[in-house]
Amino acid sequence: MWTFFIRECIGAAVLAVATGAIFALGELLRRTGVLSPEQSRKLLHIGGCVTALLFPVLFHSHWSVLVICGGFFLLILWLGHRGQLHAVNDVKRHSYGGVLHPVALYVCYLLATFYDCFAFYGIAIAVLALSDTAAALVGERYGRFRYRVDGEDYRSIEGSFFFFLVTYALVQHILLLGLGMPALEASVLAFMIGAIVTLFEAVSLGGADNLAIPIGVMAILIKNAHPDVAVMAHQIAYLAVSVLAVCMSMRFLGVMQGSGRVVTALLVYLASGLHSPWWGLVTWLGAAAAHCSHTLRLAEVRTVFALAALPFLTVMGFNLAEKLGGWYDLRISTPVYAVSLIVSFIAVRVYEKR
Repeated sequence: MWTFFIRECIGAAVLAVATGAIFALGELLRRTGVLSPEQSRKLLHIGGCVTALLFPVLFHSHWSVLVICGGFFLLILWLGHRGQLHAVNDVKRHSYGGVLHPVALYVCYLLATFYDCFAFYGIAIAVLALSDTAAALVGERYGRFRYRVDGEDYRSIEGSFFFFLVTYALVQHILLLGLGMPALEASVLAFMIGAIVTLFEAVSLGGADNLAIPIGVMAILIKNAHPDVAVMAHQIAYLAVSVLAVCMSMRFLGVMQGSGRVVTALLVYLASGLHSPWWGLVTWLGAAAAHCSHTLRLAEVRTVFALAALPFLTVMGFNLAEKLGGWYDLRISTPVYAVSLIVSFIAVRVYEKR
């Protein structure tokens, strides 16, 4: 017992020293003008991910990781409230990415512990570190073709394209060379991961990509731990059809804005692919009905995300019931899913009227 406790404390001390050194370096480079605020922020982002890769080596319990990540969460929150830690907070856009980062690290580590897949944990953290950084820096330096996500929040086509390229290359090489996965399976799985998380990154607001990217990568890898090329190809085709069908039909009908359509398309894909095509149809009809009500600010992606939150959790809940317990009954699940859409609509409408 004491040996375990001392070992965990030593791991925490090593991690604290390494992370403190990275934060001090980021602050120094920002204050001396060597790095811009965005560049110093990305330096800390990469440094935090590198130290997170040491979690499986330094710790033997997810409770230790919870304490560490919880401590950093509170520290970043406190320093941000005091107007300090400029290397994290001095960016033009309003972002909660700094405080979401340790949350994502712990959730990914917890999933890796539960499913005994620490290799997948490493892939997810590597994608968060490198793909997100590449997209931000390329978009900042070379982004010419920009698209509006919400309000004053913009992304660039160039940044999103590099996010996909880095994610695909990174995942494909780790699966192929690190885990010994056959070339075809590794390539198809890497392409699917790249496509899905690129779409998530493209519509994430306020630093939410720090949460969506690693957890999304972990979820896809766990679901396809023993990949079937035919199944993955079907899922990729389903994703493409969902995005094209939803975006084109909503554009033709004048429903929502571009980013809101992408969020709806992702929910349609998840609802259809994880449970039933009927759920995808119900999702599309619910989004169209919400738009036609003229009571919600559906030009804002935040509103669309708020509408999608409860239905998304419902999809995941029924998917877990099917995967873990073998339960599958559309006569019950479809009405429940439809009710979740209605409840979300009423809740968001009430909130916006306040």
